[in-house]
Amino acid sequence: MGFSLFVFLPFLLLTYSVADPISELRSLLDLKASLDPENLHLGSWVASGDPCGGTFEGVACNENGQVANISLQGKGLAGRLSPAIGGLKHLTGLYLHYNSLYGEIPLEIANLTELSDLYLNVNNLSAEIPPGLGDMQNLQVVQLCYNQLTGSIPTQLGSLKKLNVIALQSNLLTGAIPASLGKLEVLMRLDLSFNRLFGSIPTKLADVPMLEVLDVRNNTLSGNVPLALKRLVDGFRYANNPGLCGDGFSSLRSCTVSDSPNSERPEPYTGGETGLPTKNIPETADLNLNCSGGPCSKTSKTPQASVAIGVIVVIVIVSSVGIL
Repeated sequence: MGFSLFVFLPFLLLTYSVADPISELRSLLDLKASLDPENLHLGSWVASGDPCGGTFEGVACNENGQVANISLQGKGLAGRLSPAIGGLKHLTGLYLHYNSLYGEIPLEIANLTELSDLYLNVNNLSAEIPPGLGDMQNLQVVQLCYNQLTGSIPTQLGSLKKLNVIALQSNLLTGAIPASLGKLEVLMRLDLSFNRLFGSIPTKLADVPMLEVLDVRNNTLSGNVPLALKRLVDGFRYANNPGLCGDGFSSLRSCTVSDSPNSERPEPYTGGETGLPTKNIPETADLNLNCSGGPCSKTSKTPQASVAIGVIVVIVIVSSVGIL
């Protein structure tokens, strides 16, 4: 038995080494068909070629003969990003920025668990950011800015412990800033500017130890800015968010009682009047009510009203007995 295994082992290894490149070649050709449907820019990607032989433009392989890098930035690509990208499981770098790609980011991109650099910025990509990005534990740079991405920022990004840069500026993103981003201990730059984000800036985010730049300009953020962000000096950029307030920031107004969430001024992400259940409240903002300022004191009138109603009922009963 041992001799048979020894004899067939080289053939098993050979089968694996041949099958994997074939699978990657198929994925690359499918990717080409979607990225460059008119075959104007990726003519070197042919079925008879070798992706690791130096003939496939923009493709580089690792020492194991596996496709590890695709660099096609600024090539004039005007197609879509195919789900076939998920078949290139050994990719560490994907650089497709400065093109004219459109459509959604395929969910299959989450299969790229070895990817460290994701550059899809400056395209025409739309739809939502796939939550599956949170499964790509080796990601260090996520560049999705200058697209037309919609929806909210996935809270799952907060699980990417190696993430240094998140660039989501100039999209159509809505919702709140996830407090989970405050778990990213090596995050250095977070750019969320020029979107449609609302709610407050999470306190946890201000405590990220390596954070150097936080850009939230041109959103509709509100509430008290965490004082800890003052350490960023010019790295904290917050212009054109009229609802923001805070002490220690030269161009921010001081906060008042009305800046705290209360029953007379519901936040846009609370339940009740909006019809949204409480479980859908984003995990960002601080929703603790401060009742020491006055607006919440109206609830203290409820016991007095109950006593008054009781007295009226008694009077009515006594009057009825007298009539009878």
